[in-house]
Amino acid sequence: MVAMTLVAVSALAQEPPAAAASTADAASAPADVQARIQALVHKTKHDMVFVKGGVFKMGDFGTIHSPEKLPYTGQSESMPLHEVELDSFSIGRFKVTYEDFDVFTDATGLPRIATALFDAEYRVTPNVPAGVNWPEAKAYCQWLGTQTKLAFDLPSEAQWEYAARNRGKFVIWATNNGRFKEGKSAASYEQYEALMPSFSRGEPSTHPVGKFPPSPLGLYDMGFNGWDWMDDWFDPDYYENSPRKNPRGPNIGTQKVQRGIDGGAADTAITMYRQKQKPLKTLLYEREGKALLSERWAGNGFRCTVNEPRPVKP
Repeated sequence: MVAMTLVAVSALAQEPPAAAASTADAASAPADVQARIQALVHKTKHDMVFVKGGVFKMGDFGTIHSPEKLPYTGQSESMPLHEVELDSFSIGRFKVTYEDFDVFTDATGLPRIATALFDAEYRVTPNVPAGVNWPEAKAYCQWLGTQTKLAFDLPSEAQWEYAARNRGKFVIWATNNGRFKEGKSAASYEQYEALMPSFSRGEPSTHPVGKFPPSPLGLYDMGFNGWDWMDDWFDPDYYENSPRKNPRGPNIGTQKVQRGIDGGAADTAITMYRQKQKPLKTLLYEREGKALLSERWAGNGFRCTVNEPRPVKP
């Protein structure tokens, strides 16, 4: 067993560190990278799901929906239920994979992610969600905006929940039928092992995208297969004072909102359950700092949105 020490890095990340690199012109990249950029742009546009805007009740709707009229989450931060109005937008059908993210880092001259010992195991299997720090997720989406001239960004917490709930319906899990069944709507322990055969350190945090039926809107792994980063800073009391129109969270904070399953706990995967995490992971080294073992949480995935009133044309 490897003995480890932790070396902390700053948890407050106001701006993506790759913001300058994200403006890199695709035309300046080598021809093979240019071809990969164009392929990624085409794929990403094709996989954007249009979500018509509207009004919905955001938050824990258990008090008006469950048979017992009790909250589903047990979280005070998921209450009160409040009315939100959203403009139309599009959201990624799948989480961004390591292969996708490699195009971004290769195009911008940034080092590839997930090369540390523990992180690299997730690269062996194709189409696994990229585990990234929040600033990297933000920079990737902004870079796609530069390449496409479209308003790409991370989803707001309200956008993610609205889409997960099939445009704000009272949907508990973002599965094909709104119910959760291990092995049918999300991976069991045995399925995780089968989907990640080369993983050697217990149960992996993620597996390849798109392996279970999508939601009625056509979205895969919403609330499952790790977490999704939101654009919003986390505030446990935000719902008390949230703007009605297109809320995007507080202006400052120390933790970012996430949505998604925590381990195998199905109750954390429900559509209104709020999670939070520092934007940057604490670096994990071997004893005496001799070798970097991990610099990102593999489960910290993401997908992008396009804040445009019409569907994205491939």
